[in-house]
Amino acid sequence: MIAYDDRSWLFLLLFKKKGSVVPRTLLFAIPSSFLALLFLVVEDYWSDWRIAFEVDDIKESQVWTATMFALSTLLGFRIRQALGRFWEGTSLLHQMQGEWFESASCLFAFSRATVKTKKAECISFRHTLVRLVSLLHGSALEEIKEDASVTYEVFDIHGLDNETLRYLQRSKDENGFNRVQVILHMIQVLMTVNLDSGVLKIPPPILSRVYQTFSRGLVNLLNAKKITDTLFPFPFAQTIVILLIFQVFFTPFMVTAIVSSKVWAPLLTFVPIFGVFSLNFSAGELEMPFGDDDNDLPLWEFQAEMNLSLMMLFT
Repeated sequence: MIAYDDRSWLFLLLFKKKGSVVPRTLLFAIPSSFLALLFLVVEDYWSDWRIAFEVDDIKESQVWTATMFALSTLLGFRIRQALGRFWEGTSLLHQMQGEWFESASCLFAFSRATVKTKKAECISFRHTLVRLVSLLHGSALEEIKEDASVTYEVFDIHGLDNETLRYLQRSKDENGFNRVQVILHMIQVLMTVNLDSGVLKIPPPILSRVYQTFSRGLVNLLNAKKITDTLFPFPFAQTIVILLIFQVFFTPFMVTAIVSSKVWAPLLTFVPIFGVFSLNFSAGELEMPFGDDDNDLPLWEFQAEMNLSLMMLFT
């Protein structure tokens, strides 16, 4: 995601290329403007070409208005959906991170009473917990990431025993289990075992809230995964593309039938084409917030924040 200062001079934003949709938009707006200029040049040498092609009444036609209205409606719908998906994506990630950190923090607090009486068991529980929660959060980000091959930095997993590491490896590679669900189950088992052993000095009804908080984090993850799995409906996207291409060719016809200036006609053609393509490309950038584009959410920062928060528990 690109950070910028909206209080700075407006013209500074014009020359910011990173994450901009302007270069792609110009690939359509500039040829359409040149097409308008071409129509005017043809009209200089063949003034009756519109009559010959039976398009002389184009300036009185309602086709351009109707198609632009339909395109604007679809673009408005797509932009609202894209902004909703983007905002929901960042909200769900923050909620997931908050739920899981709160759970880890509570477990650290619940084990405080046994720091002196069962020091070795308590330290082992805390270190295992932190590594599992860090791995849980990193695995969750991998699951919602558009490119599933991307990995995220987690706490030293070699701090886990070999049996646990082998179990995680078999669960993912051999059995095809969901790694996030496996790790969450391991954390729940870890909590139960340490409750029975007396490391967690807390009444079971209070500890049950931690189970619920971990579960709410998983629900937030599944809701975020819904964004990754569900694309903008293809029929809408296809219709928008057809109308956009139609406008690239039809707008110069309409503008040059009204404006004869070789300066204003290309300019008046450029503006609407630039506008609709910019809106469509912007919506496409925001629809998938968990990708690798410059405008996508910085998932690695979410993981770094989570690791830093977990490290704070040891101070």
